[in-house]
Amino acid sequence: MKDLSEYTTVIDDFQHRMEAKIRNHQTDQGFPDRGDLSEEELSDYLFDYQAALDSKGSERKRYTVAGILIILPVLVMSAFPIEQLPFEQEAWNCLLAVGIGFCLFLLYYLFSLLLVKVRIGKVNKTYPKAKRFIDQVKVF
Repeated sequence: MKDLSEYTTVIDDFQHRMEAKIRNHQTDQGFPDRGDLSEEELSDYLFDYQAALDSKGSERKRYTVAGILIILPVLVMSAFPIEQLPFEQEAWNCLLAVGIGFCLFLLYYLFSLLLVKVRIGKVNKTYPKAKRFIDQVKVF
């Protein structure tokens, strides 16, 4: 059996990409100067920025929420007799319910994107020096 120390996990998110780029290129000519930006402030900025990006949730969570929101109107419609539903054919009522579910998921998705943008905006306002430095590192 292989030793667990032989296995490595590669994390490819914004925080780790920026940290690796800084670590690997900080001595290169033309690399942005950090100035009076402390290591702690830069680390806090990258951590908070990554936390804001991660607040959207995993792909698995998004698919689970999508499934629930799409099926929920179908379940609610099934509680009513067919005479009280908008269409006489069950197929049209089911399609309407699924369409409502898609609209609910779209609203949820747009709200989660808005939340991420607001959180990133707060992080950028809290750490303006770190944001300027990271913007320069991205361009490098």
